[in-house]
Formats: sequence, structure tokens, C-alpha cells
Amino acid sequence: MDTSDLFSGEYIAFFAIMAVVIPLLFLSSRQGMMFEEKRQVAWSNMARPLGLTYERGGTLSGEFEGLPVRIFREKGERMGHTKADASVYVVRVEVPGKLPRHFIAAPRKWTSLLERMGVPNVFKAGEPVLDEAYIFQCGGVSAGEKLLQEPDVQQALRDLVNPESVSFVQENHVGLAYETPGFVEDAGKVRRHLEVLARAANALAKAQERLQLAA
Repeated sequence: MDTSDLFSGEYIAFFAIMAVVIPLLFLSSRQGMMFEEKRQVAWSNMARPLGLTYERGGTLSGEFEGLPVRIFREKGERMGHTKADASVYVVRVEVPGKLPRHFIAAPRKWTSLLERMGVPNVFKAGEPVLDEAYIFQCGGVSAGEKLLQEPDVQQALRDLVNPESVSFVQENHVGLAYETPGFVEDAGKVRRHLEVLARAANALAKAQERLQLAA
């Protein structure tokens, strides 16, 4: 290559673009690392006030009011989020009992019409607030319908509905999922969310136990 080519318009433009792009990429990467470090520090600081254990990488786990809990980051597509590359932040509490087989209350907000079409064993609660917030599914539809007819279960699921997050019941857990991690910077707020989730988990377990005893 003739060295004079290095001073042609095309090469000058190329090097000028790279001189701008490379620092921007570095800055973006650095900002991402700083955000991640800040998030992990914030989550670590939440552990003691909530009585939980911080796991390296940004997960809180342990027990709250005697129930196993976990606070973690999850990929959006695994939660049904419309943006596959999104991250969601999940607060999850285990139900202290066995719910009906494959009982799910999926967040309607993150479930597209195409996903809802043709899904087997889907049913409605018959309660407007719940049917607007959730898509219900159960391996045995009648068992799921009976569970949702329990007044304390309906109230517990209504209490989970809020504008800041989406709520769900899945894999014998109740949970709240958020699109931003800012809520973990307020231990009092996280505790209130855990209290609501614990009430819902207990209500579901107790109602299912009553139904089984009555059967």
C-alpha cells in the first residue's frame, strides 16, 4: 500500500470515526461495570437489615417469616418479558405447601396475545382485578378454579398487584418482578414487599390444605 493512501479522505474519515467510537465504547463499558458494582454493593447492604445472606454476583437468599426467599436478577425472556434482552429483578417467596399440579398465575402484562392463544388448561378467576393482572393455568383446571374461589386467596393475589412490578405464582413460589433494580436500595420497601408475598404464600398454602381436607 502506498503510504500516501494513509492521507486519503477515506482513511482520514475512518481514523476520525474510530477515534470517536473507541472512547465511547470504553466509556459505555466502564459505566456498565460501575452500575453493576453499585448494584452489588446495594444488594449486599440489604442483606443484614432483611436477615438474608448475600451471595457473590448479586443474589439475596435466606428466610423471611419462616419462608425461603430469594432476590435475584433474571433474564427477561424467562419471565415472559416482551424484550428478550431485558433483565428483570425478582423477589420470590416459597409457598409452604404443595399447590395444584402446574398451577400458574402468569403476569398478563408480559404475556403477548400470541402466547395466550392455544395454551392448554387456561381459565379465569371470575374476578376482574385478578383476570386483568394474571393468566391462570393449571394441570387440573377444576383444582385451580377451586383454589381461586377461596376469598383469602383472591385477596392475597389482589394485594400483590401494584403499578411498580408484575406479580406471579409459578413453581410453588409467589413473586414480584421489576424492570429496574432501584427498589433494593430501600430495605423498608423490600421488607414490605416480602410481607405481602409471605401473606400470599401462606394464604395459598392454607386454602389448598383446606380443600384437600374437604375432598
